[in-house]
Amino acid sequence: MASVSPSPAASGAPRVLIVEDEDLIRDTYALRLSHEGFVVAEARNGREALAQARQGVPHLILLDVMLPDISGFEVLKALRADRRFLDVPVVLFTNLSQHIDKHQAARLGATDYLVKSEVSPAEVVNKVRSLLADSAGQRPIANFRLYVDAERGDAGALAALLGYPRDLRCPKCGTTMVVQLYGDFSDPWSRSFRARMRCPACRE
Repeated sequence: MASVSPSPAASGAPRVLIVEDEDLIRDTYALRLSHEGFVVAEARNGREALAQARQGVPHLILLDVMLPDISGFEVLKALRADRRFLDVPVVLFTNLSQHIDKHQAARLGATDYLVKSEVSPAEVVNKVRSLLADSAGQRPIANFRLYVDAERGDAGALAALLGYPRDLRCPKCGTTMVVQLYGDFSDPWSRSFRARMRCPACRE
């Protein structure tokens, strides 16, 4: 049965949902986060997690990958399929010996991941605070830094970010130019890519 830990925080305090089947780990993080002023909800499996989240959308979710009923990946997939959770940061919890499929995690919309044995409760609290600070207003699921290479024509992308004219057209055929993104995403947590102005008709 999922529970909500009491908190002296005001009703507007950030709400964190912890999804973890190991009682000791879940209780440890719940107690520390509650002590730090967060309102904490707890779930022991994936189905409880989805029910808790739908009952009241949390500000952030700490999600174990290995759960007794459905995997954390399945929970993440279900959450991201619901528009209410598109901007909710979801941090995956893994074990040191567990191989996490980073590509699958990134593709499904994971915000970040932590190895349980490598982080302390204090570090988890700091991670939660950092992600919630980034989520002020609306937070995209992934943040990227733009790399501009003027010699390859990427300076046009910078102009786009600064507000280039919407009617910018190809000098050859007159078609409206578009911005295309390129990057090496072999590491799904890479935050860099290139952008170039291209003509969709000329493909140049």
